Amino acid sequence: MLPENVVTTISGLCRRCYSCIRKCPAKAIKVEEGQAMVVPELCIGCGHCVEVCTQNAKKITSGVERANNAVSAKKSIACLAPSFVAHYESCHPGQVVHAVKQLGFDEVWEVAFGALLVTQEYKKMLSQGAQEHFIASACPVIVTLVEKHYSDLNQFLIPVVSPMVALGRYLKTIYGKKCKVVFIGPCIAKKEEAQDPMVQGAIDAVLTFSELDQMFKEKEIIIEDQLPVEWDSPNSGLGSLYPISGGLLRTASLELDPLSYEIIMVEGQENCLDFLKGIKQDKNSIQLADILFCDGCISGPMIKSPLNKYERQQLVAQYTRENMEGSTKKPPVMPDGLNLTRGFRDRSKEIPEMPEPTPAQIRAVLTELGKFSPEDELNCGACGYSSCREKARAVFRGLAENKMCLPFLITNLESYNIHLRKQLTSVVGMENMIGNSLAMQKVYQIINKVAPTDSTVLIRGKSGTGKELVAQALHQKSLRQGHAFVSVNCAALPDNLLESELFGHTKGAFTGAVSNKKGLFEEANGGTLFLDEIGDVSPQLQAKLLRVLQEGEFLRIGETVPRKSDVRIIAATNRDLEELIESKKFREDLFYRLNVVSIRLPNLVERRDDIPVLIKYFMDKFNTKHQKKVISINKRAMMALTNAEWPGNVRELENAIERAVILCEGREITEEDLPPSLKVKFSTVSVSSDEELINYNRAVNEYKQKLIMKALKEADGVQAQAARKLGIGRSTLNEIIKRLKIDYES
Repeated sequence: MLPENVVTTISGLCRRCYSCIRKCPAKAIKVEEGQAMVVPELCIGCGHCVEVCTQNAKKITSGVERANNAVSAKKSIACLAPSFVAHYESCHPGQVVHAVKQLGFDEVWEVAFGALLVTQEYKKMLSQGAQEHFIASACPVIVTLVEKHYSDLNQFLIPVVSPMVALGRYLKTIYGKKCKVVFIGPCIAKKEEAQDPMVQGAIDAVLTFSELDQMFKEKEIIIEDQLPVEWDSPNSGLGSLYPISGGLLRTASLELDPLSYEIIMVEGQENCLDFLKGIKQDKNSIQLADILFCDGCISGPMIKSPLNKYERQQLVAQYTRENMEGSTKKPPVMPDGLNLTRGFRDRSKEIPEMPEPTPAQIRAVLTELGKFSPEDELNCGACGYSSCREKARAVFRGLAENKMCLPFLITNLESYNIHLRKQLTSVVGMENMIGNSLAMQKVYQIINKVAPTDSTVLIRGKSGTGKELVAQALHQKSLRQGHAFVSVNCAALPDNLLESELFGHTKGAFTGAVSNKKGLFEEANGGTLFLDEIGDVSPQLQAKLLRVLQEGEFLRIGETVPRKSDVRIIAATNRDLEELIESKKFREDLFYRLNVVSIRLPNLVERRDDIPVLIKYFMDKFNTKHQKKVISINKRAMMALTNAEWPGNVRELENAIERAVILCEGREITEEDLPPSLKVKFSTVSVSSDEELINYNRAVNEYKQKLIMKALKEADGVQAQAARKLGIGRSTLNEIIKRLKIDYES
């Protein structure tokens, strides 16, 4: 039975950053439907994926429950890894020991004592010279890495247990197997090591420092409030140096000699991988490698400390010196029968067989992403793999998805955006304007005639009638539709700020002008500039707008040389400009320049026939926005809406329907869902209690039938002329007539 995998992915939390793949030395991640899942058979338990995952999508198997179970045993012992001084850098070591005992442990030992036991075994092995190369086996990540991915190097691993297992075996030898031993440290891989069949039974539970902190918090234990107490273990001496670079060598009294290069220190992911590859290719002649996958255990994935690596090393060294100088403990008696050796497994057999691609197959995978030549292979690393070919290999082996490629996605997105813009250009226009009443048909006719020209247009209408929609339709149907449509509400800005927004300014033109700034006339160059609420512009600024309309040029604030402007001007107002001219608040010459073509928008009460269609449109819109399923409206509510005065016009109707959709508890809007003002006005309208509720789709069809009948009547039954009046194609009209079974002659 395989041991439980200690790192897993929480499905749904992964956000496709692929940092875990980038940091994983074994590439033990399989991407499935965008989720980066840990592959247990490949994983070496280093925990780097946990460190880099900002979404907390990687989960570590908790040891808290097992540790609590161990505490309830007759004899329980906690074993603290020597790197604890780096994690609890602000606390006295004795305070940490006391806090751990407060959790219920009978004794607290230093794992550093296990390091001393292991060191003695290392010395024996080295003196016997039984192997060509010796690779230290204290680091569980290195052991798992070799067993799974470099299994032919198993012969070089020193067959000695780690300090954790050595201490566990020691304690079970002197206290009996019923004694429960809990290891506490910075290493996630220790959780898997404790389950390894080769060393199983020595350790009953593994806690990370983070999990220990969690237990302190649950029991409301504050380390700083504890009085320092002594360890229950013998003095560990130099064993406390194991978590830092060269700790094993110093403990074993071995020296580095750069000239002989027989004994070396290897630390850090990249260095470890390079070293193992070199050994595999028989490029190294070293006798012993003191190897740690992290930059020393003081840099383990579960250490949280504000100190840098060298400050942590200094802490460990200082603690070791003080521990050795102040100790009065006698050396321990070594128990009989203590076995500190171990074997290793060829775990490469656990890895599912995955095919290796041929060069042609790699090329086929790359071609799917538009990578046809080496120049197309950017090797950007965004997918987590160091090269496009490495990622293509992973795709072929089923570990990656081809569309993880960021440059490919960006190119596709850009192409799709261009496609959407083209669609938008062809769709957005009068299609965004809802209603087919005769009043609106007149508006559409003027838009169709004036849009293709470059004429200045003045749109007039009350607030909420849709003036900006008309301006957008004019732009989308014009020859300038491929250029910018820029809108500004002249009533929303004070005069000086509006001038700066329209014409721009130079650096230093006024206080706060820290740089040159383009105005909207420049931003809209080649396109359309929509001046909403033009009637609120001051006379001084009106004169400058007049110059642009007359001369086609303007001045940035602070400049003396005019700039040319190629902009179509569309203006709108809800005010009576003729009255403003009479009161000298609006320039008559500017009015005539703007009012070349005037489009008056009807109030909603002038186009009541459009209200049912507008209601349907807004219901669909707000169903989507608020995730509702309102499909109809009862007759009382419909009568209230169609008979209302609507001073706020379409905008007020839109707000009323949004409110109704939100408040509606079923699938049908009732009068109770309408704004109070509408309900009060409607209360005077008598409706018999037995009137049936109206299906909204039927109401819309009845409206369409009425409208088409009217158009056919005006066109003397000629469908082509009726279609033109309705602003739709003849074939479309014919389809509607057939679907609604309209018989004009009858």
